[in-house]
Amino acid sequence: METKPLKIKLIGKKGKSYQIKFPYLKIPVTVNENLFNKMLVSQEYEFHNDSSSTRKAYLNYS
Repeated sequence: METKPLKIKLIGKKGKSYQIKFPYLKIPVTVNENLFNKMLVSQEYEFHNDSSSTRKAYLNYS
């Protein structure tokens, strides 16, 4: 059984940390750069910001 990726909103970046918003949490979560990069390439998560897909931008950049 295939599951859909969890849609996560990128709120912003502070230094080497990223603030992300999970759909079922009311407050953003801060993750370090290493964890954020692992989440970006994972098939379990789909990142979005207000204008475009963050994952596409990251994959096109690398």
